[in-house]
Amino acid sequence: MKSLKLTTKLALINTIATVVLVSVVLGVTYLYFYKMAMRPVLEDFSNPGRFVTVISTPFGKQYIVLRWDVYVADLEEKAVINDPFGIGLINEVGLKKIENRYFYMTSVQSLIIGKEITPVIRFLENIRKLFVIAILFLALGVAILSYFLTRKNVRELKEFISQIESLGGSDVTKRVDITPKTYELKELVQKFNELMERIERSYKAQESFVSAVSHELRTPVATLLGYVNMLKRWGLRDENVLRESVEAIEESSREIKQIIENMLLIARVENLTQENIELREFCEDLINQKFKNRNSEPVDIEVQGEGIMRTNKEGLGIIFTILLDNALTHGAPPYLIDIKNNQIAVVNHGEKIPEELIPKIFERFFKGEKSNGTGLGLYIANEIAKKLSLEIKVESTEEKTVFKIVKN
Repeated sequence: MKSLKLTTKLALINTIATVVLVSVVLGVTYLYFYKMAMRPVLEDFSNPGRFVTVISTPFGKQYIVLRWDVYVADLEEKAVINDPFGIGLINEVGLKKIENRYFYMTSVQSLIIGKEITPVIRFLENIRKLFVIAILFLALGVAILSYFLTRKNVRELKEFISQIESLGGSDVTKRVDITPKTYELKELVQKFNELMERIERSYKAQESFVSAVSHELRTPVATLLGYVNMLKRWGLRDENVLRESVEAIEESSREIKQIIENMLLIARVENLTQENIELREFCEDLINQKFKNRNSEPVDIEVQGEGIMRTNKEGLGIIFTILLDNALTHGAPPYLIDIKNNQIAVVNHGEKIPEELIPKIFERFFKGEKSNGTGLGLYIANEIAKKLSLEIKVESTEEKTVFKIVKN
């Protein structure tokens, strides 16, 4: 079965299923015909007195046979009383086949009474043969029809497989270009092309991301290597060169570490579970953990409002931490966290973000003029928000700048 072609397998399965179903139906039908055909025979034997009467006399039993076409024998006397069929003494009951004729025998005390039912049995045999022939022809017809119909559908499937093979593993821009007639295959082609589109987007994003990260890492790595060479040449003799080199190496190492950690943040939120989060308690815990003494100095952050949001706790924590860190780095006090149901607003009162820059601040590696970071923080926050079906909205005026995490 495993070695058969799909067309043959499907035709065989359809044929077997059809034959089994039809056989059951015809079997039940045959039993109905058998019961109907045998009913007159059984009713005829329900009153044996209509066939023979036995009278006891001083000279022994006397038999009066009322119907000449009925077989009568006495087992006690081992005598055949009436035998119009010439079959001799019979000592068994039920359906009997003698030569090419069929007889039905029943017993009444010591008597065996029977009659020929050959026409009835022949009728049932003919029905049985007819049903068997019908099943065979039906099986043949279903097998042929299923084979050609399946072959037609499988031809489209083979074309689909052939186009998939032609895609190879290097070009993610190609798509399966066929128009199937069957709904299932049409849906399969559609889902496959949608999958390829997602793969293409992911591949291009990954390619662009790796390229950008490589470009961004090039500067701190070059700085690192430059100061290492400076140390080798003059660092051991000149204390100022040594101090400057160590500080630059430390700064470059931090920058590389931050870029790598930011890359890992995105990878950590691929599979996300959701839960109901009490936003006030959630924000206060994060502030106490990460911002209570920022740069060894106390930070005054006011939290107001109450609310609940159903989302992933870790992902929301990363977004909130990035936005608050961004506000503390680039904004000015007073700092406010304003909470509502399905919304967290991070407010600072620093300089206004120019309107033309607002669409760009979430781009990968975008940095403002005064920024010393990697340009990945807001990009990562926005990417995680998309995966959580959240939206980050920005409003900036001369008075204040607000970053809102909103669940629509």
